[in-house]
Amino acid sequence: MSRLVNFIAILTLLVGMAVVGGWRYRMYQTSASADALQRELVRLKREIDRRAAMVETDKNEAGWPKTVDPMWFDGNPPRNRWVTSERPWVELANGDQVHLLDPIVRAVDTKVGPDLGEFWYNPSNGEVRARVPLGASDRETLSLYNKVNATNLESLFESPAWRHANAQ
Repeated sequence: MSRLVNFIAILTLLVGMAVVGGWRYRMYQTSASADALQRELVRLKREIDRRAAMVETDKNEAGWPKTVDPMWFDGNPPRNRWVTSERPWVELANGDQVHLLDPIVRAVDTKVGPDLGEFWYNPSNGEVRARVPLGASDRETLSLYNKVNATNLESLFESPAWRHANAQ
């Protein structure tokens, strides 16, 4: 009888260790992927900044490139591997988003926002953001968005009217 109890205790311990180990490995992978996406976002932002300083770039009144051309990257544009699935590469902020610092929809998956870009660019203020995948919770998704984009949003669903360029 004691052997059976010991066996069950060891089995329970092994299962618990496997669950915790799997969870830690997933967290490690998420962090590594977030770091990689952040590097891609920085690469995209630096190129936009560089092109804004070039005379030959087609710019708007604010001095930012009107569009982002993948040819700027010699055939290797930054990619958002988390949300790439037959979606546009860079989405330009439209008329009602010109004052925003962050896109209205910040997290996507295969069912949410298939027409939204991997990256969001606002040519009126030069802001670039990477969209992130939907996480297990809103808090997890927001944390990932803030980490990748170096932002400090308090809500994933923050009303755009409260977060715009004129408010700062």
